[in-house]
Amino acid sequence: MKILIVEDNAFLAERISNWLERSDYAVDIARNAEEADFFVGTSLYEGIVLDIGLPDKDGLSLMREWRKTGRDDAILILTARSNWSERVQGLNAGADDYLPKPFEFEELQARLNAIIRRKEGRSTNEIGVGGYQLNNDCRTLSTPTGEDHRLTATEFRLLQCFLRSPGRVFSQDDLVDLLYNIDRSPGNNVIQVYITRLRRLLGKSKIKTLRGQGYYFDPDEP
Repeated sequence: MKILIVEDNAFLAERISNWLERSDYAVDIARNAEEADFFVGTSLYEGIVLDIGLPDKDGLSLMREWRKTGRDDAILILTARSNWSERVQGLNAGADDYLPKPFEFEELQARLNAIIRRKEGRSTNEIGVGGYQLNNDCRTLSTPTGEDHRLTATEFRLLQCFLRSPGRVFSQDDLVDLLYNIDRSPGNNVIQVYITRLRRLLGKSKIKTLRGQGYYFDPDEP
């Protein structure tokens, strides 16, 4: 799962990032609205943590612009403002939830997970497709034959991509973008290596290759 943090307080942004990365999120950090616009234009995110008090533009105005373009990212706004009407304005502007500062990192992660689940139409931290169950809390995969497998962080995030969007074709660039921070550049064959690992768990026919296009998960393939 990939998250964008838009926060001009560098210390707080790094602390949020470190907390989420320990839970196997891939995280990018934008320090202002201009950087945030660049990131959302060049990468894919499941969720955005957005401080509304940015130095170059009000966070609510930025969010309104994103919503007008059709972006439907799960957005959690952070605010140091205590006025209830400003929090209502944030929700009306398109936020999925808000969290006042100061906050506990556990609550931030729980709220972020909840709004992402709502966007995906899920009620639990499990993703179930084709008899496979991916547990987001334990980072385990249960197969239709009753086997349980503990996954590495990268295996888990890659399988998340496939099970959340069965049938969708992901190019190698798509998968690199979803799995890694924007400033990281993994080797050329990293994705192929992890695809091979997942095929050992799922069966070779479950993750298919479209030559020249990418990979997709086929839930109907036996």
